[in-house]
Amino acid sequence: MRFSRDRRGQSVVVGTVILFGFLILALSLYQVQVVPQENADVEFEHSQQVEGEFLDLRNAVESASSTGDGRSTSLKLGTRYPQRTFALNPPPASGRLSTTEPRPLRIENVTVNDGGNVGAYWANRTNETATGDTITFDTRSLRYSPGYNEFRDGPDLVYEHSLVIAEFDSGILGRSGQTAVNSDRNRIRLTALDGRVSESGVRRTSLDPETLSENRRSVRLNSTGGDPIVVELPTDVSMERADSLEQQWRDRLGDDAESVVAAGGTVRIELNGTNGYRLELGKVGLGSDTTGTNESDGYITRVSAADGVAVAEVRDRYNNPVEGAEVDISVDGTTVETVRTDADGRVSYEVTDVSDVEMTINDGTDTWDSILLENVGAGVPDGGGGAESLLVAPEEAVAFNGPGSGERGGFQLDVENQHDTQVRITDVTVLPEDPRLDGLSDKADATGPGRSELNVESENGAVGNKEVLLRDWEYTFVPNSGLQLNLQSGPEKRAYDTVSGEYIDAETDFSGVEVPLNSGDGATITLAEFYEVEQGGATVVDVVGDTFSVTVGYKIDGERRTKQFVTTVVNEVTQTDSLTYNGDATTIGSGNAGVEFSVSNTGDETVDIDSVEIESTTSPDATILRNGTGNGQQVITVSGTNEGSFEVGNDGYSFGEVATLSASVSVPSGAEATISLTRFFDGGATGNDNYIDMSGESVTVTLTLSDGTQETFTVST
Repeated sequence: MRFSRDRRGQSVVVGTVILFGFLILALSLYQVQVVPQENADVEFEHSQQVEGEFLDLRNAVESASSTGDGRSTSLKLGTRYPQRTFALNPPPASGRLSTTEPRPLRIENVTVNDGGNVGAYWANRTNETATGDTITFDTRSLRYSPGYNEFRDGPDLVYEHSLVIAEFDSGILGRSGQTAVNSDRNRIRLTALDGRVSESGVRRTSLDPETLSENRRSVRLNSTGGDPIVVELPTDVSMERADSLEQQWRDRLGDDAESVVAAGGTVRIELNGTNGYRLELGKVGLGSDTTGTNESDGYITRVSAADGVAVAEVRDRYNNPVEGAEVDISVDGTTVETVRTDADGRVSYEVTDVSDVEMTINDGTDTWDSILLENVGAGVPDGGGGAESLLVAPEEAVAFNGPGSGERGGFQLDVENQHDTQVRITDVTVLPEDPRLDGLSDKADATGPGRSELNVESENGAVGNKEVLLRDWEYTFVPNSGLQLNLQSGPEKRAYDTVSGEYIDAETDFSGVEVPLNSGDGATITLAEFYEVEQGGATVVDVVGDTFSVTVGYKIDGERRTKQFVTTVVNEVTQTDSLTYNGDATTIGSGNAGVEFSVSNTGDETVDIDSVEIESTTSPDATILRNGTGNGQQVITVSGTNEGSFEVGNDGYSFGEVATLSASVSVPSGAEATISLTRFFDGGATGNDNYIDMSGESVTVTLTLSDGTQETFTVST
């Protein structure tokens, strides 16, 4: 039998070969086109994930600096591709996380205008530089760089100076806000990043920000010669993208900066030189080779010396308290012991006799390494013989909104004499725990609570007050050692001129008496009002929740003593029961757009109305009071024995504002006062069509009296 010409089965073989060829082609196309696209998707998802984790890391570093909470974070450096049966993957995409070498961060053209050791230390820090007006410290940037195989537009991520930047080949984009500069609060807040990070691969790596210096204190900066203050930030972003980097900072700084220039590996931010700034610094460590802070390159400053106890605070080169610092204590020139500071960086020493207490760090080499607290024990309770002080403060201080202010910027503290004999209050020393509260000024004429910087009034009517004679742009300086105001003719007080940016000596004026308190009697101490003071202006501070040290000096049986109270201000408004609404509210004026009502003084004594506040109205359209156009629009009038008014410009009076009257209005016992509110307006353009008919509406109004008490009425037309 012959088989050479038999072709049966050839078609099957050929078909199999062709089918196998198509399979190989399909696998090749899958390998060349599908696998890269799927891997690019995996890398893109990782890029999104790592960006979120990088932002978490940034937030953890900022939190460690501002609160001491250095919570642990992690970051997945790279990614792996899904396993494939018939296709091949490239090696896993790895990434690298690393810090740069340290570079100097500079704040140029500044002076520190604090007194005592604070000022001396920072003056030395600035004088160490070539120009004599620059603060410098080292910091690092943190960079994440991906090594993707397919995703060609994966950005590097850079964290520096609170800002996260995504750096692409074609430009950069900001991925977070910035907290370095805030001109609304006149604040510069910077965190120095320390330590060495060098991690690469695919795995997830853990990072634990370490608080090396928690941002807890600040110093006030002013410009040298009125020129712009310059903050120069080192950057790891390529200068090939300088224009884009400048724009990212400008977008986030807004009006906070006069100019932003990125060049030479830095970002230079110029700030208005007429404004003062508070400088807040912190230091955070990442990775290895971190360097903690201590007292070796810091300073010691006075806190207080009252009730026979001397207190000082040790701070590091970032101006923050140092825990565990060694402090040598000498009494009247003799070293008595060495102690360590507590968690607040403070150390205290109690004496039983009048003594000079000196506290020293670093062997006292520099002037700011020691502090001398003189005559400690001069005010030891009851003469320092161990007897208990019987001048007490039964309650916490209460916030006080003085005339001329829209904030609760002052406080009132009640004290009571529990001695069995009369005492006489002679002086009061106040020290805020928050060092930013560095100005005190009343903003009203005459004398009295909120009209004098210090007012002391006994329940029997004895009054003493101390006025610091200031112009509107001047504020009594509250130093780190506290501000003492006495109830007698006394020396000038240091004050800050916000226009010239210089300290001045302001004259003082005393009226009344050193306030006597019989056994069992009480007195109210009013201090008004506290400000954050900067060159170019000052901001009154709502002191609710703030803590103050108040030391009351007094005489008993001819001997001077003191009693220190540490109090946290609470918001407790005393309601007066002297004024009663007469139920006679009516509309007044064109279009019934005004409201008028009266109150009667049903108490036994004359009261004085200092201010008016419209809290709300039932009309949904009424938002402001306005009475015509231009300045001098009289929108609130109170008539009693005399008349007081409140005037506005085109912006009108907005509900919730405290309208301080041009004069306190007296309302004798049994007399009435009439309150006129002219006219309610919807806040649109001027013109009668925008005034609101108040017929059938209700208005809630609060009247504040000169003693700080208030009465709120809801009146209906």
